[in-house]
Amino acid sequence: MAKRPSAEPSRALRALACAAFGLAPAVAALADAGRPDVSNPDQFRCQGRNQFSGAPDGPIERQDDSGYWPYAAFFVDPVAGTPTIVYGPGFRALDPLMQVFIRRHECQHANGMRDEIAANCAALAQMRAQGLAPQQEAHLARWHMAVGRLDPQYGGSADVFWDRTVRCAAGLR
Repeated sequence: MAKRPSAEPSRALRALACAAFGLAPAVAALADAGRPDVSNPDQFRCQGRNQFSGAPDGPIERQDDSGYWPYAAFFVDPVAGTPTIVYGPGFRALDPLMQVFIRRHECQHANGMRDEIAANCAALAQMRAQGLAPQQEAHLARWHMAVGRLDPQYGGSADVFWDRTVRCAAGLR
């Protein structure tokens, strides 16, 4: 059976019409319509691995307001091997983009990645691949740079941590 033409104008045709009438913002909106919103936590499913068997195992994610860690920490259940991500009191105060980035970072640990810079790198590379806008990446950079001094596993300072993150993620393109 022959396919009948749709009465619905194609996306390309709508974009062309918008461009012809000087509606550049509408063209940009049409182009972005199919992209996931990387700042939306519902657009990302954290999938980890059981640390003993290696089998896919969604991490337990929970909030803890004890204040032992400001944003998030990763643990492994010592009996079952289930990955666990605990979000600290500062996590809820963050904007959605930072929450998504930190969650992606911790999800890298849930997949067995122990290195902090590699976890940050993979989180940034994932978000870039899914359409992270330059202004969103600049926001992530400003947040990281404001942290200041960090423990050695993060490179010792926020500047070093973010610089190594960006250089690593550039190599994953």
